[in-house]
Amino acid sequence: MAVSIRGRPIRSIRMRGRNDSGEENVPLDLTRGKSDEPSELPILQNVAKQQGVSNMRKLGHLNNFIKLLCNVGHSEEKFGFTYEEIIICLRLALLNEAKEVRAAGLRALRYLIRDSNILQKVLRLQVDYLIARCIDIQQSNEVERTQALRLVRKMITVNALLFPSSITNSLIAVGNDGPQERDRMVRACIAIICELALENPEIVAKRGGLSTILKNVIDCQLSRINEALMTTILHLLNHPHTRKYVRSDVELEQILAPYTDFHYRHNPDTAEGQLKEDREARFLASKMSIVASLRSWSGKHLPHQKSTHIDKNNVLCPFSRPQ
Repeated sequence: MAVSIRGRPIRSIRMRGRNDSGEENVPLDLTRGKSDEPSELPILQNVAKQQGVSNMRKLGHLNNFIKLLCNVGHSEEKFGFTYEEIIICLRLALLNEAKEVRAAGLRALRYLIRDSNILQKVLRLQVDYLIARCIDIQQSNEVERTQALRLVRKMITVNALLFPSSITNSLIAVGNDGPQERDRMVRACIAIICELALENPEIVAKRGGLSTILKNVIDCQLSRINEALMTTILHLLNHPHTRKYVRSDVELEQILAPYTDFHYRHNPDTAEGQLKEDREARFLASKMSIVASLRSWSGKHLPHQKSTHIDKNNVLCPFSRPQ
């Protein structure tokens, strides 16, 4: 029954042919993808059109593409297009002026990338620079940035050794400057940097990511997060082939700075009236990181020393790695 307000009937607040998010409901025939003949995929043709297709209709086509991927599977024969052609069409969605379309394009890429072969083609077509652009975009576009970070994690899962430096730079930039700008994605970016440091420590170390992790250690007064960040560094110290990436005279000194530097300021812009409170917070964070380090086997030794203990009988003593 229609609801009447001041004599004017309101039958529905939802527009015809649209859902609650404004996306147009574009019909999709999934039976075509299961036939023996390859589908011509008008979905991507509409996504790639510069004119004649509204942004909300493109959003509907991108979501239909994901449904098609889940239903048909990853097969160039069934698509009728090569992966390069599909990626080129999806790349155009990341250049759209509507953040909803860009977010849907990132989501479609995440579903498309399933192995190293497809990831290599994505990087060869320089889509990583557009992904980095989505991470660096203004903070109000949380939906787009969330989809970008989820895509980044998928890339690490598929093959972390192929992870591009362009996206690494964006993650580190948010990790360094995000706290001052009150960026809500700071912790998510730091978590991804830690995950990448365990899988591909070389690229993180070369881009200064380890220093970013330790800088956020002093920024965090939550014990669980503080310990998790510190454990990432300790894990690298615990292995001979990754120990070389941690510079004891640069990175590790950061956690001791609040105790060893009388004039230490974590942020040079801190007002004089807030300096005492800020210093107490840094003392607390530094204490947590030092305790977490001393509780671990690798934290008790300098980076250039061996982390394997040998007793009097020349028997290796088992020590569990920091979790």
